[in-house]
Amino acid sequence: MWKLPNPMDQLTDDILVEILSRVPYRSLLRCSCVSRRWRDLIANPDHRRKLPQTLAGFFYHAPKICFANASGTGSLPLLAFLPDREGKGIDLLDGCNGLLLCRCFRFADPKEFDYLVINPATEKWVTVPVSRRWSNKVEMARLGFQPAVSSHFHVLEFQLNWDSDDDGEDDEDVDGDGYVLGVKIYSSETGQWSYKQSGWEVDITLDSDFNSVFVDGILYVIATSCVIAAVDVEGKTWRIIDFPRSENSRFPDPDVGFIDLSQGKLHLANSDDITGDNLAIWVLEDRNNEEWTLKHTVSFRHLVRRESVHFGLHEFVVAAIHPDRNMVYFVFCDESDDRQLMSYDMDSGEVHVIQNLGQDCHDHYVSYVPMFSEACVRGQQ
Repeated sequence: MWKLPNPMDQLTDDILVEILSRVPYRSLLRCSCVSRRWRDLIANPDHRRKLPQTLAGFFYHAPKICFANASGTGSLPLLAFLPDREGKGIDLLDGCNGLLLCRCFRFADPKEFDYLVINPATEKWVTVPVSRRWSNKVEMARLGFQPAVSSHFHVLEFQLNWDSDDDGEDDEDVDGDGYVLGVKIYSSETGQWSYKQSGWEVDITLDSDFNSVFVDGILYVIATSCVIAAVDVEGKTWRIIDFPRSENSRFPDPDVGFIDLSQGKLHLANSDDITGDNLAIWVLEDRNNEEWTLKHTVSFRHLVRRESVHFGLHEFVVAAIHPDRNMVYFVFCDESDDRQLMSYDMDSGEVHVIQNLGQDCHDHYVSYVPMFSEACVRGQQ
């Protein structure tokens, strides 16, 4: 019987690699089982840099920008390639799918700053147009980038209700409550900023140390009132998602939470609201509703040999939920005030100490998945 040829066999290696470069990392692993040809293409070192990557590690301040490898070994993608003007006076704000967002202060006027979007893997960066003058009104900015959807990125700078002078001097008499008045959104596609007034139905207060997730054109960010605030890159959709609660919750308000995107779904980690002695991992199966499912719990005693911890506040900080595996990374401050980067495997229950980060690191960790494409950041090198 005559057999029709497989259309995929007609594709050249270059075209097939280009297609595979657009699938998630977890799907890429499945693709390697399709055929011997696909397996060899994926395993080829010449193609590996073009294909999806997985979690490599974490950037953090200590007090300069440092990097901790998730495996505890391997090369460190530091930012030494930046020239002096960009290399000094840099604040690490956010990271998203291989890009970093930094605030770079100017030598001539230390109150003036630019936003830099940096790709550590390609050692290229771009300066976002229109410089800013530092003020606590603009202390919160986040990056939106999803290369599988678009090669363009967005910077979202939240405008906060603080009454201070333009010089941004520290002042104990500063008025205001810090809630979000609106957001300025920069699009690398248009090269323009736009302003949108807040569309959230309640006053939202953000903390620059709280993390965010960007997926399908929407930024999800933890707010101080135990909710997740969401806004799209056009400033048209504004949503509030309540933290999950157990039926037998004993606490009026849950602890501060940590959100991340794992296996394509939004996850939230916090201490459980029944005993407070466990780390709880929740998953939002459908981002269009607010039905959280409790995915996993584990005692803090098992993780760090303590009955309870101060979750999210210096002592125990979640750094990431692995994008492709059931694994949590966290930083624990031990008795000597050293910060230990650790991992917990939800499937095996194994806990590992990865690296001692020392005593000077800041409680803001930016997870990093390398991206070797130069399409999104074609700027300086």
